Amino acid sequence: MKTHITVLSATLLAFTFLACSNVTRQEIPPQEQENMAIPLDSLNPLIIAEITRPVKPDPSFSWAPKTGSVDLGSLKNTSGKEPVLMVIGEARAAGYRDGGLYRQGQLTSYPNLVARQMGLANFDPGLFDKEQGNGSGYFVQDPGSTLPNWSKVTNNLAFDNDKTKQMKPYTGGMVHNISVPGNGISKYDLNLSRIYSEVIDFERTSPLPSSALTANYLWTTGLVPLALINRIIPADKANPWAHLKEMNPDIGIIDLNTDVYTIADIAGGENGLLGPREVVQERLAINYFREKKAPYIYMTVPDVLDFPYFKWFTLKKLASRTKNPIYSVWGSKSVLADNKTIFLPTINVINVLQGNAFETLEEHDVILPSEISKPEWHNDFEVAAYVREFGHPLVDFYSVYKKIIHGDYVSEDGFRIDPSYPNGNFFSSDGIHPTAIGQAVLANEVIKVLNKSYKAKIPLINVGMFAAEIEKVK
Repeated sequence: MKTHITVLSATLLAFTFLACSNVTRQEIPPQEQENMAIPLDSLNPLIIAEITRPVKPDPSFSWAPKTGSVDLGSLKNTSGKEPVLMVIGEARAAGYRDGGLYRQGQLTSYPNLVARQMGLANFDPGLFDKEQGNGSGYFVQDPGSTLPNWSKVTNNLAFDNDKTKQMKPYTGGMVHNISVPGNGISKYDLNLSRIYSEVIDFERTSPLPSSALTANYLWTTGLVPLALINRIIPADKANPWAHLKEMNPDIGIIDLNTDVYTIADIAGGENGLLGPREVVQERLAINYFREKKAPYIYMTVPDVLDFPYFKWFTLKKLASRTKNPIYSVWGSKSVLADNKTIFLPTINVINVLQGNAFETLEEHDVILPSEISKPEWHNDFEVAAYVREFGHPLVDFYSVYKKIIHGDYVSEDGFRIDPSYPNGNFFSSDGIHPTAIGQAVLANEVIKVLNKSYKAKIPLINVGMFAAEIEKVK
């Protein structure tokens, strides 16, 4: 019974919270108080500091095949030129991790890793310059705190205007990875420059409803998704599709709708999530590559609620902080929380953890069982229908993630993937997006499908060697 919040409005609400005044303070033992960090912003329970960090070094990629040395099978360009790889995706495909998009994340995104394994020299991921290599900024987790919290990296960013989050335009040429967080493809047929101005004006003049202000959109921060796509689409283009139509891809990757689930779940869940809008956008992406006569592959959507972000708080942990039953609003009713209730890292939930008992948690503080929107329907019906209709190869990220979550994934070179949080090697510090190692795993899954489907011989990444390289530059 959640009120639908569109992706656009979701991206507007970042770092905005409403404290509830109807609280009673309960004492926390002194030994536990020591580990409770004080937020930098009292309305944001997750951010405790702003810090500076040097821009992370670029990996060497010395292990990657030489340009033009890889047998690409039927993916070869018939003209003899290097084939053009084009990506239409979201946060994961962009390399978004640790709550932000920065240069090293772009370099270790699975599309960029696939391009390197294919021996492609001209794949352009739209890299941030080294001087602005911290990109949108990212978050460094405090490993010593019992409460999940982070410090925000605020130096060497790519913003021209920090208030409006306008970014310096990319000047490197035609970008091949058109991927941004927040399901940016839903805006591909719109004039993004005009929308960007309208959104900025809206933020300045229109108060947000109180029901929305409790939501925690930490990982799709405000205007950043719009800023990121405006950065890589030339200003003289009417919209992103106009930009894409000028390009002539030989190979395509479509990785859509994971962010739709992520944003909806961060906002408190939404049953029956995917509708005509998302399906239409998927079809537009498919039609784009078909019209260009470019072979492409398609990804299934993982089960977002498996991600650590949705496991930070449990009823047992919260109940230990209050003597009262924990209720949440559901429509006009109050529902008693149980072990199936998913608690989100909002100001209200964290205040309960810290001993501030609320009479009732708000709708955006929890996901109830009836509000869970699982991706199985989308994968088993919509995505499967596309495969039947168009015959394109499928990379089953849903099953790959399940195998990783269960602790059963070992790479071909014997490197075990650890899904635990925060000390594992698959999930980055934001609890949602993959680490560089996680991206290498996904890249290998893509390569396996490309090899099988197009009789290519693209070498897999040696994940153990890659992990050692990343350790040097982390």
